[in-house]
Amino acid sequence: MQTMFSKIQGYEMGYTNKEEFYILKDEIFNKEVYNVDLTPKAGDYTPVIFDLGAHIGLSILYFKIKYPNSKIVAFEPNSNLFPILQENVECNNLANVELHNIALGSKDEVRTFYIDNSGNDAFSTGSFRKDAWDETQKTTEINVKCEKLSKYIVEDVDILKMDIEGAETEVLKELIEADKLKEIKNILIEYHPVDNGNSKNIVKLLNENGFETTTKADEYGTALINILAKNISNKSS
Repeated sequence: MQTMFSKIQGYEMGYTNKEEFYILKDEIFNKEVYNVDLTPKAGDYTPVIFDLGAHIGLSILYFKIKYPNSKIVAFEPNSNLFPILQENVECNNLANVELHNIALGSKDEVRTFYIDNSGNDAFSTGSFRKDAWDETQKTTEINVKCEKLSKYIVEDVDILKMDIEGAETEVLKELIEADKLKEIKNILIEYHPVDNGNSKNIVKLLNENGFETTTKADEYGTALINILAKNISNKSS
């Protein structure tokens, strides 16, 4: 696996697949799919951001540029990719970033995780599903540690970003069961339909639990849907 490098706003980021890198860079920094306007609080405001599916850290860099004082807790299960994520965070001196090399799900266990086996090292589609979300990619199995997200939520979360290739409903339901979903103010989801699933099912789940949602189709011609959910049940807090 070869690591290449490119600059983004003065920061040098390592990556493994050129096409994938430039698509993600365009989505995150030009189209700003993770843009959320947070209402500043009095004093030194430190937004808490959870990044599920951190990949090489482009979303972490975006959040750090937009919210320099933020505390970021990030999760990336692919052990092949995790060292690049670590290097991108450390070499760019991105402070107050906590990284976890684990997957997230309904319970603590070891699970089979599928990553790209085409030789192109396009790892952004890694998931619990064989051959990626649309079954068009050759994948290979690795074992990953999987944990509940709820145990990491010990304070209010300003932004929860999810790019976890089909595990969204499982993670959201676990948060609901643990009574932790209410602690989250904004949720950003990149959703690919799997098993004939529909983004409307996730929207319905969020709406039923106090969130107001908006959706936007991906501009690259894929089936990806971007979902923004705002917690309106705690507007006064």
